[in-house]
Amino acid sequence: MIRWSRLIGAGVAVLGLVLLVLGFQSGPAQLRPGATDFVNADRPGINAHNSPSVAVDPASPAVIALADRIDTPRFSCSVSLSTTGGASWKPLALPLPVDAPNCHQPDVAYTSANHLVVLFTATGGRFNQPVGVWLQRFEGETPMGPAVPVAPAEAFHARMAVDGSRVWVTWVQAEGAAEKPLGFGATPAPVRMARSVDAGATFSPPVTVSEGRRAIQPSPVLLGGERVVVGGLDLAGDVTNYEARHNGQGGPPPEDRWRVLTWTSTDGGVTFGPPVTVAGDLAAPNRIIVNLAPAPSFAADPSRDGRLYAAWDAGQGDRRDVFLARSDDAGATWSEPLAVASRPRGQFLPAVGVSPAGRVDVVFYDRSGDPDDVRAQVTMASSADAGRTFRTATVSDAPFDTRIGFGSLQGLPVLGSRLAVLAEADRSLAFWSDTSRGTIDTNVQDLAAVSVDVEEAGRRRPALMVPGALLLGLGGGLAVVARLRPRDGGPQQA
Repeated sequence: MIRWSRLIGAGVAVLGLVLLVLGFQSGPAQLRPGATDFVNADRPGINAHNSPSVAVDPASPAVIALADRIDTPRFSCSVSLSTTGGASWKPLALPLPVDAPNCHQPDVAYTSANHLVVLFTATGGRFNQPVGVWLQRFEGETPMGPAVPVAPAEAFHARMAVDGSRVWVTWVQAEGAAEKPLGFGATPAPVRMARSVDAGATFSPPVTVSEGRRAIQPSPVLLGGERVVVGGLDLAGDVTNYEARHNGQGGPPPEDRWRVLTWTSTDGGVTFGPPVTVAGDLAAPNRIIVNLAPAPSFAADPSRDGRLYAAWDAGQGDRRDVFLARSDDAGATWSEPLAVASRPRGQFLPAVGVSPAGRVDVVFYDRSGDPDDVRAQVTMASSADAGRTFRTATVSDAPFDTRIGFGSLQGLPVLGSRLAVLAEADRSLAFWSDTSRGTIDTNVQDLAAVSVDVEEAGRRRPALMVPGALLLGLGGGLAVVARLRPRDGGPQQA
């Protein structure tokens, strides 16, 4: 009996030791998505929510603001707030100025603890084009005075970046577009920027970032100090999409090639240098509605000075992929583009985010699972080596139809201009437009969200270490007790 007890104890101890050793060894990187949730408070409703923008309170990581644009049944927007780290959401009322008939294409950021700013475009006129851009400031959930005017009428694609009390806003000033139902004029519209040094209370007169190019969707990125990089998509010779010569009707994509460009300022956005090509000779994936065009995504690495990333999609049919490029010198030069997850059929509309430690997360629509190249899931690709290699996971619960959205009846469906990703230390929050409740007639889109836990490669695994230590202790204890126990038939105490 004693011999068997020793053997059992030794076996338990060996098993515990094995688990303990495995727990201390490097574990494989893992992406663990939770269940998909929905943010928009009007669900079930008839609105088409898309193009999310996300920001987190720098002093309270559980406080997250999210804004999205609504394309149908009429141009509008919604702003949502979470005080639970994204576990639940509530609507945040956005007051509108008297001369702003609506809110469209919003963007969100925090200037400081508890101080949210919401940038938005109002549309109106004969063809429902921009009539101005405003910035609304909040303290908590309370508006701080009236909205501040930032840009005039015919200002498209407004986006902002914030660093403390400094705010930068970029847009495309497409003069004459108000007189067109779709598209911009024949003369390439300039990219403008306005700056604020008082948390958005006032703005400087705009400066020109770029002119003479068919640049759209400019996005400012901050690299610390006075370095500001503006990234955008250059349609180059593609007048079919830029001027809407397709008259808002679907059809074959243009043969003209696109480019992803950046412009850099070293004086806080007062002046900008010449454009730098991130990627050129890009095959246009499809026809677009330039007013609601897809946007490349840019993000700075907070762990590495001067490093930033750009993500976009290009190509047609099976060759339509999501690409990533990296700059380690503040946008002066860029790495060769890397296909993030090259697969059959289309992957498109990526958003890139970088965690505080430098992990790169990219989320995008992915139709690789549908032989008909129609229904998409959302994929997240994560890199721990500066975008050189990626592991991927499907983070949406079910596929949905990508033909549903503004323009679907004309063969130009719009799933939005962007997705959003908030890359945190041990997880990422991803946001996208889900069409599961919609049809080509209704165009209903809901704003979906998911939390993805990220376990880095090389991290110790407590799930193995704890039971391993317990079993090692238990097995060792059994062995010791068996050794000390008197043998059967041995001498006995009187």
